[in-house]
Order: sequence, then C-alpha cells, then structure tokens
Amino acid sequence: MDHQMDGMNQQRPGSRPGRLVLYAVALAAAFLLGAQAGGGIGIASSPALSRQFAKLGEVLRLVRESYVDEPDVYAMIEGAVEGMLRPLDPHSVYIPAKDQQEVEERFGGEFGGVGIIYEIRDEVLTVVSPIRGTPADRMGLRAGDRIVAIDGVSAIGITNDQVHRRLRGPEGSQVTIRVERPGVEQTFELTLTRGKIPIHSVESAFLLEDGITGYIMISQFTAVTETELDQALRRLRREGMEQLILDLRGNSGGYRSQAEAVADRFIEGGRVLFSTRGRIPSANEVRRATDEVTFPYLPLVVLVNRGSASASEIVAGAIQDLDRGLIVGEPTFGKGLVQTPFELGDGSVVRITTSRWYTPSGRCVQRPWDKGIGEYYTEALGDHDTTETDTTSPYYTRVGRKVYGGRGIIPDKRVDPGRLSDYGAALLRERAIFDWAQLAADSIGKPNEPFDSFLRDWHFSREEVEKFLRYAGRHGVDFDREGWIADRDYLLNQLKAEVAQRLYNGREYLWQVLIEGDEVVRVARGLVQEADSLARLPARESVVDSPRAGP
Repeated sequence: MDHQMDGMNQQRPGSRPGRLVLYAVALAAAFLLGAQAGGGIGIASSPALSRQFAKLGEVLRLVRESYVDEPDVYAMIEGAVEGMLRPLDPHSVYIPAKDQQEVEERFGGEFGGVGIIYEIRDEVLTVVSPIRGTPADRMGLRAGDRIVAIDGVSAIGITNDQVHRRLRGPEGSQVTIRVERPGVEQTFELTLTRGKIPIHSVESAFLLEDGITGYIMISQFTAVTETELDQALRRLRREGMEQLILDLRGNSGGYRSQAEAVADRFIEGGRVLFSTRGRIPSANEVRRATDEVTFPYLPLVVLVNRGSASASEIVAGAIQDLDRGLIVGEPTFGKGLVQTPFELGDGSVVRITTSRWYTPSGRCVQRPWDKGIGEYYTEALGDHDTTETDTTSPYYTRVGRKVYGGRGIIPDKRVDPGRLSDYGAALLRERAIFDWAQLAADSIGKPNEPFDSFLRDWHFSREEVEKFLRYAGRHGVDFDREGWIADRDYLLNQLKAEVAQRLYNGREYLWQVLIEGDEVVRVARGLVQEADSLARLPARESVVDSPRAGP
C-alpha cells in the first residue's frame, strides 16, 4: 500500500527546504486552480477555504525564515497531513511510507524472517516461543533464550523496530545471532537462513476435553483467514466436533472481506451479513451470504471482549442479529466506520473513512468520539462500564429479540473476566511465572507422557508451588497471602500453560491449557445447547428485508 518519500528524503543539502516550501505552496495553488477549473471537488469556490490554503503556505514560509534552528520541513509536512485528518474521526489516519510495509506484512499472511515470538525484557530480546517449522525452530531456539547480539552487533537495548529491521529480510538470506541460554554457561552463535514466516490468523484450533466441542481462535482477519478457518473446521469435524466455540476476543479486525467469509461459513445463503452507507455512491452496498454455507446447523457460541473490533464485530453482529448463535463475553469495542486506503505518490497511505457499516438489523455499532480520541480509547478498553445504550430505538433480531446500536455489540450473556489482585498482577508483570516455568521445564527435561495426559493429569506439587513462591519473593514479588488465595487457580494454570509450551515445543499447547481453565469458555460451553435452540426458532419478522438493513 505505501512506500516512503525516498526521492525527497535524499535531497536535504543547501536550499532544498526553501524550494520545498515553494513547492508546497505551488502544489496548494495548483490544487485550488484545478478545482476551480471543474476538475474535481470544487472546494476552491469558497474564498474562506482559499485563505486557509494560503495560510498553510504562509506558515511554512515564516518557519523557514524565522525559526531558531534549521527546520525539518519534511517532518512539518508529514505532521500537517496527520493534522488534516485528525478532526475527522479516530480511524481516518495517515501511514508514512516507512510503516506501510509492516502494515502489509501484518495482514498479508507471511514475511521473510527467522520465526520467533518474542518480548523485550530488561532490554534483552527474549524468545517466548519459536514458531513451529520455521528456521528458529529447526535450529533449536527455545523459549527463554536471550538473543544478545545480531550479526556481531550487540542487541542489548534493542527496540521493536530494530528487531524487525535486523531479523527480518529476504527469504534465503542469513543472519547470525548470539544466544544466552538459561543453564548454559557460555553463549553460543547460530546462523539462521531466513524463510517465509506465516502470520497465522487462526491462532489455535482444537477439541476441548469433552471430545465434541471445537474451539477456534481467530486473532486477526488477514489474507489467510478463510483458508485457515476452512482447514481447522474440516480437521475438527474429522476429529468428532459436534459444536463450536469461536473466539474473537482481542481480535481488533483486519480485512472486511475475510470477516464476511467467516460469517458466510455459518449463515444460510441470501441473508444480509452487513451493509455499508456513505456519502459517495460507491460506498453503498449490501453484502449477503452465499449459497456455499459450510456449517449452517453447527451449534455456535462466539466469544468477544472489549478488544474485539471492526471485522470481529461484523461477524458477531451477523451471528447475533440472525440468531445463528449466542454472543458471550464483554461488550465489544464499537468501531462501525469503514476506511478506504488511498496510496499517495510517495508510497504513503491515507486511510479515510468512506462509510459506516450496519448489522443485518440495521444498527451501527460505532461509539461516539465527541470527548476526544484519548477518552474514546480509554472508555473502550478501560475497566469501567461501557454498556450505556440508547434503549429508545431498539432493533430486532430474526426471532424478535431486542438489540441496540451505538456502543459496540452487547453480548447475549455477559461474562466479565475479573481482575487480578495486585499480587497476581505483579507475578505476571515481573515475569516470575515466565522464568519459573522455564526452570520447571528444564528440570523435567523431555516429557514422558503424551500431551493429552499432561493436560488431564499434570499438576504442581505443594512443594513445587512453595518453591515458586519463594523464587518470586527473591525476585522482587513479596508474598501476599490474600492475593495468592484469590488468584491461585488462575496463576497455577498460567504456570502449567507456560510449562506445556516449553515441554512440547509449541504455542498451541499453551493455548490448550489456558482455554481449559478459562472461565468465559466454561460459561460458553454451558450455553451451546441454548444457542442451538435459538438458531432453530422460526423467524418472527425478517430483518433481512427491513428498510433499516440496507442503504
């Protein structure tokens, strides 16, 4: 989508900034003249707006002539573009060319690299998990390994941007890392040949312990979501899946077409999935399910939380409005605006809101942003209640249930995840659980039982728990009895999950342990039959044909 202003960035000596000011002013003038000539939107017909364009050039000239230091005019223009979009809405944004490649990689499904999930802890690049089948996995990198140098240059104090620049690269190229491994006295070097690293959309897919409940987590809607979901559904069906929990918690969105494909897997053909409406005719459309529905009768529960936004809300809204299943969890983020990317001449991109999208019943889930962008995000992601809705204008689902717009998707069954005590939060924040899990896994060595047995039967002994608490105390987390009692089950499950990831060398094992101990999942399992009964009820009034459902 975007690349950067490479030509201009290479021309900084001498009087170039002055020429750039003149260029910017000339560009504004040309834009105005072009509009007046009838070639476009005609905004120059307003004298007031003409004066505003002139003001932009005047400020640039004054800064160039009078500012105390030599100004970076390029940075000023970048800031001006950002400022131009800021008053519109929280989601109309400017993406500089240097950042656009990362955006494309995030949703493109793959990139060239070594294949690690990592975090920067105490200024050191620390491996959380190698991605299965990648160069890092094949060369034996392990959770807990610390990468202290890359290509002979220290990696202490490295930033996320630097990690991307130094570890990512063309497929087939090489990078040498120096590794510090817990329990190994000397550091050692590994030379990795970069490969194609998949960015998975389906983060995890497995059967729960009951053997009939499928669980699928979609972490983001990327170019590979539809393909990965189909693969997961087919595999779980072969393994005996009779009902499904679809987890969209923390999924902030992605490609709208992929969200449409996900909803289409469960909704019968012809039904409205969502519609869009905007100021320009091309922004108006109604998207319907195709006749290729894969699982029209599979009992379904969808999990959401405050981090579920945009494309996730499209899926949840369609499932809820059409009574195809139940929505369980927390109210969603509330992003009902659709952005269209426009690539600029230098490779940068502006993503401009061109329409609002509406659920099948006709509601828009967009929250107001009149209190400012800071409050907008704080309200959505904070701990306080965000369920205030306008109950004076209800919408109706396929079987006549009342639903509301304006503040995200309100779940059919609300389940709050709860808050950790200060002690529990400190154990996670200070990474005591992460570090102790590595020590525990090292002491076990290779697992002597299959994972299913580990999941069902393995637990920390009382002595091991006491050792962990003493270890945490030595590393700055003083024991708090009340906090430990309140969070014990949750924290021990976190520990078990981290140990599983290390013993069986895969992040999918971490997720299986975490999900089996997840309270929201437990509630969802108890609601599957209710969701199935709801989906089988006859329609009272069709929302598909409602005049509020389309443009």
